[in-house]
Amino acid sequence: MKKLPIGDSSFKELLASGAMYIDKTGEIYKLLQPRTRYFFSRPRRFGKSLTCSTLDAIFSGDKELFKDLWIGRESNYKFEKHQVIRFDFSRISHQTPEILEKSLHSALNATAKKHEIPLSEEQLSEKFAELITLLAEKHGPVVVIIDEYDKPITDLIDKPELCEQAREILRNFYGTLKGDTVDAVLHFLFITGVSKFSKVALFSELNNLRDLTMATDATALVGYTDQEVDFYLEEHIQEFAQTNNTNFKDARKTLKNWYNGYQFSPDPAIKVYNPFSLHNCLTDRQLKNYWFTSGTPNFLMKFIQKNPLITSEIEDIDGSFFSASNLDSFTTDFYYQNYKTLLLQTGYLTFVSDYDYKAQGYIVGYPNEEVRYSMIQQIMQFVVGLTPEQFGEFGKRFINALAADDLGLFCKHMQDFIKIIPHDIRVTHEKFYQQIFFMICVLFGKCNPTYVETEVSTENGFMDLYLDSTKYFFVVEFKRNHTCQEALEQIERKRYWERYEILKTKPVILAGINFDETEKDGKRSVIVTCVTKAL
Repeated sequence: MKKLPIGDSSFKELLASGAMYIDKTGEIYKLLQPRTRYFFSRPRRFGKSLTCSTLDAIFSGDKELFKDLWIGRESNYKFEKHQVIRFDFSRISHQTPEILEKSLHSALNATAKKHEIPLSEEQLSEKFAELITLLAEKHGPVVVIIDEYDKPITDLIDKPELCEQAREILRNFYGTLKGDTVDAVLHFLFITGVSKFSKVALFSELNNLRDLTMATDATALVGYTDQEVDFYLEEHIQEFAQTNNTNFKDARKTLKNWYNGYQFSPDPAIKVYNPFSLHNCLTDRQLKNYWFTSGTPNFLMKFIQKNPLITSEIEDIDGSFFSASNLDSFTTDFYYQNYKTLLLQTGYLTFVSDYDYKAQGYIVGYPNEEVRYSMIQQIMQFVVGLTPEQFGEFGKRFINALAADDLGLFCKHMQDFIKIIPHDIRVTHEKFYQQIFFMICVLFGKCNPTYVETEVSTENGFMDLYLDSTKYFFVVEFKRNHTCQEALEQIERKRYWERYEILKTKPVILAGINFDETEKDGKRSVIVTCVTKAL
């Protein structure tokens, strides 16, 4: 059983190490037409860099490397050698615009030295053009591969002036690729990134650049399909199942719920797994939040810090509508105007429906349990300002209350939790408290296990929250500055509980919860009370 690569983005080193390579050369082969130019966007740690490295190896002309892979066995590809200019912006320093420009000069000089090309131009864009044209004169049409093209922008996005300066440098740099002289000697161009920013010359001026981001024929270029998981990873899943004292079928279902679900085309039938998380999980044989904890982008957390009220909207995001026009409207300012676009491009949301031609958009949601759980935890921990230790201590209290099916105790702990939420974040309406209650159940109900859902549609309206614990069905109604009894009366009057009583699999408990806001000596406090009634 081959080991699974974790964080290995070098195709040649991966093969040399004997690690498993899930063969993507069949997908890559679809792209290998002369004089083609592509842009490809995916979230971080999804395999973009490995794809760039594989393309580099293919264009190096070493057919022997691919003898056991699809492109070497099944295709008629000739493996003609081309000179490759490759830039990885995750490895090009860009802390300031000045450092970025200096680093780009160094990268061009190093590439020229490698190919024994003398450069005379001093300006960045002219030097880039000179390198490409001289290399083509010496060896023939050139391949250019640019990985993480947008990293200097996203890393400075919270500093508008510096970000704009970096964007201008990149606009001029990438603009080199649109010149007729350069374009005439380009055999192949491949550019990756996380986001599709306008105003960086790629999309406004390179009119022959095909965007693969939502292309059906590129959906499985990175990430793993169900078929690939079944074909390549069966032994690893068997080991995972044995370690976790479960059977293969249940283990397979669990892995799918946790790490699958990314939809990168209008077709909802084609979904892929996060390869980084799946490799880590099958190596450790533990379900964890690998992708999120491997390095959440700074600009995402800075966005949440500047927009703390997102906590009251976190559940509404799941299943909400997203206009497709937003995908092509990216500017550095636009990120802060539409957080759904930010979350989609960074992989924290995905499309969960086919394209609605009338509404011209999609339904979006969390791709899987790893992201849902991690997103809620990170937002709550970050916004409330708790240390991991403090957050863990509250977690123990909530876990114990949920395990005991004691909503009264749960509400007591929630009252303490609300006290530490900063006043500028706390929103005084019922929906805010409902979402905090929901998020806590999602985070700490995993250990019981507990299933929770908000705004559940019934014959007579929407119940605020439904909680399926190990022993009971809880039907919950929230009130603010009213009484628990009023909440119970609403549940009974609208008969929210009927569907669960019909099931007769567990006892049904009605729960009225009230958040009573009081103010004394200029200090606001919230008293959380709960009354339950068994049917």
